[in-house]
Amino acid sequence: MRLYILSLLFIIPIFSKAQDRDLEQNKSIWENAHKETSNQDRLKYLDSLAGEIRYDSTFNSDSIFRVTISFAQKMDSVDMAMKHAINFINYHNYGTNDYKEAKKIIKAAYPLLPQVSKPNILDDFYYEAAYVYYESRHFEEAIKLFDSAYVYAKKYKSKYVELSKFAIAMAHVNNGKFGEASLELQEAATLFQNKKDTLMWLNTKNSMSILYSKNGFYEAAKKERNELIKLAKISNSFPNLPIIYYNNAADDNKMNLQGSRIKNLKLALTENQISENKDYFEPALKSGLAAALAESDSLQQAEKLIKELELDDENTSGQNAHYFLNAKMRVAFAQKDYENALKYGLTLYNLKIGGDQYEEIQESELFLSEVYQNIGNKEKAFSHFKNYTKIKDSIGSIQKTRVLAYYQTIYETEKRDLTIQNQKSNIALLNSENKVKNQWLLFGGMGLLGLFGFVTIVRSNNNTKRRQKLQELFTQDIINTQEQERTRLAFELHDSVGQQLMLLTRKLKTIDDPLFGTLANDTLTNLRTISQGLYPATLERLGFTSAIEDLINELDENTEVFFTLELENADKLITKDKALHLYRMLQESLNNVLKHAEAKAVFVSIEILSNTIIMTIKDNGKGFDYHKALNTSKSLGMKSLVERCKIISAKLEVESSLGKGTTLMIKLPITNA
Repeated sequence: MRLYILSLLFIIPIFSKAQDRDLEQNKSIWENAHKETSNQDRLKYLDSLAGEIRYDSTFNSDSIFRVTISFAQKMDSVDMAMKHAINFINYHNYGTNDYKEAKKIIKAAYPLLPQVSKPNILDDFYYEAAYVYYESRHFEEAIKLFDSAYVYAKKYKSKYVELSKFAIAMAHVNNGKFGEASLELQEAATLFQNKKDTLMWLNTKNSMSILYSKNGFYEAAKKERNELIKLAKISNSFPNLPIIYYNNAADDNKMNLQGSRIKNLKLALTENQISENKDYFEPALKSGLAAALAESDSLQQAEKLIKELELDDENTSGQNAHYFLNAKMRVAFAQKDYENALKYGLTLYNLKIGGDQYEEIQESELFLSEVYQNIGNKEKAFSHFKNYTKIKDSIGSIQKTRVLAYYQTIYETEKRDLTIQNQKSNIALLNSENKVKNQWLLFGGMGLLGLFGFVTIVRSNNNTKRRQKLQELFTQDIINTQEQERTRLAFELHDSVGQQLMLLTRKLKTIDDPLFGTLANDTLTNLRTISQGLYPATLERLGFTSAIEDLINELDENTEVFFTLELENADKLITKDKALHLYRMLQESLNNVLKHAEAKAVFVSIEILSNTIIMTIKDNGKGFDYHKALNTSKSLGMKSLVERCKIISAKLEVESSLGKGTTLMIKLPITNA
């Protein structure tokens, strides 16, 4: 697929063309200019004729311009001489493409500039002169001249204010300065918006989106285009909306979003049906869609589009040839017709090679590599793949350099703006008698400001860490308090309510009605279960190791999951509080496995290694994204594990991947405490 239909570098200066008179009428004016004896009348005829033949290559334009400019100077009509010097420059720039001659006229006109009195001549001159250097690819000089056009345009409030900014951006693009181009385009967009020039505003935003895309900022490009689409539909004044969708599809192809690519191409064709440029864009759009469909296994639809295109030779030749060749080779490749795929691919490659469309050459190299690979010619396949890799690395390097330059430009611009702002705010100080003293005060103030900023940042950082630490301590206090309250409730239920229920059960056995006895027994069982959940009695009576074994055996009996247990006795190596936290972490982990993992088997082990108690829980379930779960507000279980580990100074390690199960390991150092 061709990367973009609308080239970012394509720009035409805007001017109003007068209707050309026919050759005979121009000759008549020329003859009258020679017949008239009055210098003023002669100047009037020459002025009229020079204005008419600005775009007429059939007449002796060169001589007429020279005579008119020379005679105007002789008559001290500098403004008229400059007006036709501008026309003469424009004539060579766009009529004859003789940039060398145009530059001679520019240099000859410089001495006249201080004598110009009529507004808008100076900005017009610098703008036309800038385009001579732009078209001859001398971009640094073009930028200087466009900048002068911008200065005078602001003075005279002419149309060149916005156009010069836009032209400067384009010159920066051609010069490879992505950062400067982006900033200038943003400013140009604001100027066009303020001027309510909707068409140029939208064109500027489109240029910005292409600029972002060509340098790898796909999200930024997409954002610009989505806004552009919305604005274009509201204003109903942007004729190139199909191209916006087409360029969106080009980015989708880069990111391998083939569904979105096809959707955008179909939207492009739909919008093109009501476009005034329908016939111009349709071959490219249909060819692009055919290529996308062929690569997405929709071969029948792609073949149908190819047949439609082949009905008209204009769809397959001229400026549409490369679009059509790209579609044909993709369709042939999908048909496994590698002979024709190679033929079309080489034809397209030969059209591109030697040009500056490096991304398209890169695509051609990759395609030819794939074709030769399928044919069995590994040597040529490798050669083209090596070329593809080389171009890809080169483009990637250029993009990285431009991105770095972009951020550097942003930084330098902000620094420059800050400097200008400081200078303006301290003009009074700089004009005072004690200049050296005031400069020291300024630098000292900036130093203090920098120091204050540094101290503020350090204090803010320390406060953030302190708040984070306090939050952790608060969470840990909640967990400890919760455990204490659970223990208290468990013992109260066991010692008071439990004893009373036991006495009640014994008394109810003396009654003949067995229903009361059963009810009392069930109530006592439920109470013991609740008490066990609040605080595991086995942990108190039998110790840490036996409590874990009892928990696993109970789960093994009451679930369909197969449990495997390997335990080393760690009762004498762990305090009561730490044992409770480890037990709770095991409970939480197993609860997560049973609820979410869809595991068939679970392995639990406790081993003592290098003065460390290591508890491992491993399952063969579906796995999960640990870091995502930890950062999700709903994942309170994982956060509880982390906080409990902090309380007992243990280390938590989690290894999990989708479809491959989860291994959770808690390492608790053995202390003498």
